[in-house]
Amino acid sequence: MTRRRRCTERLAAIALASIAVLLGACAERAAPALPHSVYVWQRVWDPALRDAVAESKTFATSLRVLALQFGTGGATSPDIDWDALRAAGLPVTLVVRIEGAAAIGPDRLGAFLTALRERGEHLRRNGFARFDLEIDHDCATAQLDAYAALLARIRADVGGIDTLTITALPAWRDAPALDAVLAQVDASVLQVHAVDDPAQGLFDGATAQRRVAVWARRSGAKPFLVALPAYGARLKLDAGGAVVAVESEQRLPARSAVTREVRVDPREIEAWLRELRAQRHPNLAGVAWFRLPRDGDERAWALRTLRAVVKGQPLQPALRVVTQTGDTGVIDVWLHSEGTLDAPRAALAVDGRCTAGDGANGYRLMRGTAWRLEPDRDEPLRAGSTRLVGWLRCDGPAGVRVAVD
Repeated sequence: MTRRRRCTERLAAIALASIAVLLGACAERAAPALPHSVYVWQRVWDPALRDAVAESKTFATSLRVLALQFGTGGATSPDIDWDALRAAGLPVTLVVRIEGAAAIGPDRLGAFLTALRERGEHLRRNGFARFDLEIDHDCATAQLDAYAALLARIRADVGGIDTLTITALPAWRDAPALDAVLAQVDASVLQVHAVDDPAQGLFDGATAQRRVAVWARRSGAKPFLVALPAYGARLKLDAGGAVVAVESEQRLPARSAVTREVRVDPREIEAWLRELRAQRHPNLAGVAWFRLPRDGDERAWALRTLRAVVKGQPLQPALRVVTQTGDTGVIDVWLHSEGTLDAPRAALAVDGRCTAGDGANGYRLMRGTAWRLEPDRDEPLRAGSTRLVGWLRCDGPAGVRVAVD
């Protein structure tokens, strides 16, 4: 073997070893994937919700389903479509919402525990072997001792619970009684979205990261998930600017003439998620999204937007114009929002000799030297939606073109 050949082979071996080291380092630096659970928080299981549940299996790893709401007026239970849940094929956690003012004293405890047992039996009778339960209670910090006692009773008196989880508030972090609460559960879901300050809206990324870091230390070895928002809300304010009500998936009675819409930008959350994964909190067990979008939900993200954020797909709007000529020669103009983000409404240019027409669904027809369909409102077109925006009657309809201007 010549000296040149030995030198070449040695250099090749060094290069391969260097590549292996670099690849190994990259693998070590790669942020781990996180499981993504989704809250099904709707009270009415209509066809739109059933379709959304069916779609959830394309990106979610589990569903957290509102099963019981316990308030000052007693207990109410959504009529869950168990067939739809089985068809989705995802693990299910039943969620029990206890309203903040609904103290569960000795006179109400029996009815509450009975309702929990009934919900668990419904789950098992409908083909789910696991009984995973989450308690969602915005407990006052001063009442955490009583909350720990309630969780202990649930553990003792409601048979068959596989895992017991609670929704956790960042405000609990310094409470000594939090240790007693965490001792009763298997995991927690830290809520980092709320209207703390109307100026900040529903979500502040820097504040949320600090809260996650504190909770990761405070919860010790107990796993936790982070609840993230996939929705917007309308804030109802008093004369001093304080929030008196938050309207989201349910409409509230009018209490104030002053309102403010707050929204969470999916691109902000997607960037925040990358940072969260890079933090590598050892007890971080995943993300829980509030809430599963459905058609007709005015304030939730579009379903394809949530799926894109979860799967790390590009986030961008896209519009496509489609024209359809009927038997009478009338041309219907349809606008398809085909991107992964809601698309701002765009003006449409009409190329052709037209004699009549009109706009529809937020568009008006502007006649002149060149005809245009122009939006008359700022409301964006929801990602994945299709809208009839106008009609035209034209000479030679086959030669008419309508395009985004």
